[in-house]
Amino acid sequence: MTTTHESAADAASAPEDRRDKVCVIGAGSAGIAMCRSLKIRDIAFDAYERRSELGGLWRYPAQGGKSCAYPALFANTSKTVMQFPSFPMPDDYPDYPHHTQVARYFDSYVDHYGLREHIQLDTEVSRVEQAAGGGWAVTFGDGTTHLYRAVMVASGGRHGLPLFGSYEGKFTGTEMHSYDYEGPADLAGKKVVIIGLGATSADIATEVSRVAEATYLSVRTGHYVVPKILEGGPIDKLSPMMKKLSVEQRRPLVTLMIKLVHGHMSAYGLPDPPYKVGQGPLVASSELLPAIAHGRITAKPVIDTVDGRTVRFSDGTETEADVIIHCTGYKIDYPFLDDTLVGDGDDAPALYHQVVPPETEGLYFIGLLHSMMSLMPLAEFQSEWVGDLLTETVSLPSRAQMWSELRNARRRQDKRFHDSSGHLLVDPNEYERLMADERRKYATTDRTGVGTATRRKG
Repeated sequence: MTTTHESAADAASAPEDRRDKVCVIGAGSAGIAMCRSLKIRDIAFDAYERRSELGGLWRYPAQGGKSCAYPALFANTSKTVMQFPSFPMPDDYPDYPHHTQVARYFDSYVDHYGLREHIQLDTEVSRVEQAAGGGWAVTFGDGTTHLYRAVMVASGGRHGLPLFGSYEGKFTGTEMHSYDYEGPADLAGKKVVIIGLGATSADIATEVSRVAEATYLSVRTGHYVVPKILEGGPIDKLSPMMKKLSVEQRRPLVTLMIKLVHGHMSAYGLPDPPYKVGQGPLVASSELLPAIAHGRITAKPVIDTVDGRTVRFSDGTETEADVIIHCTGYKIDYPFLDDTLVGDGDDAPALYHQVVPPETEGLYFIGLLHSMMSLMPLAEFQSEWVGDLLTETVSLPSRAQMWSELRNARRRQDKRFHDSSGHLLVDPNEYERLMADERRKYATTDRTGVGTATRRKG
């Protein structure tokens, strides 16, 4: 016989059926873009954010969790390229806004579209799995479970787990990842080795070099460094002119600009990139190369071994170091999803147009790509497409067609990009056109004139 107490406990643990709604996991840039797409289509949804504030990696310091941001973080693409197409950044923002301004912009975006009431903060999603009766079971940190018709994964899995560089030996100084970097104050007067060449390492190295006794930048693979400012304005002001050109058509112009402004990377002691412009990421920094030219930063090859505080590089040189900072990227990680859905994190999940798992219905990934410019517009384009799929104004091709296109896309990436970043790297202009073409090609209703997310003028 079941007691009253047992019945109450069973009822409390029973999943709550919300299959009239969609679940959005994450309230960073991708998550709020997805929320907007659902809201304007009158699709009922709940959104969950594990931190105490929305904004993802742009919210620093992060309340209720860690963030990839750091005190001196500024955008490395201009506001006109970075902003959501449907909601321009304020006119009084600088060309390259600070992380605090980007976070305020997100707040304005959320309030403008009336999304805040749908977002539940301080809520960790611990498990997402297909429900026996259809839909998806979403389990939270407190053990409760809700059932949803579909799940939007927008929780920044591309920055899931910090990756560290590898070398022989044991370092007895302080070792950290850029994920844990809190600014240069504690590094004053110290000898610092920074590993990696990217937007983050360029920022951290230049900032640290102002206070450290010595700053070394250890680089394995060279990348093209471009200035943030050209002819008095942001370098990506050229984007509208370049938009209609393919990567191959843009290459001679960008190559000439880099040659005229900076010359060869080897002139600064950095390895020359092993690829042509457009076949890998660009590092936007107006400070890194001057800091090297001024002697504040010393470029070095990869670390061969460490022994206590002694760091030996592959060219045979060595230095004493107090701190090593790894700016070496992240491993894709969605701890609430089964590995059969997302793989082991060493490569991107097999997703049609970087969004749809061909074998799984009702699961979508938003923002899981590496744009050569900015993620936010692409997240909004993805969200528009998924919104159309959920309202059935657009359909998906057959599974066989999705798999065929997915394999073809990966072959194109492998051929086109020197390092396809785990098959995540995309050209933003081409991806925008891809999203628009997909919505037209598989429209189930008259979609004349339908394009990407509606662009508003500031």
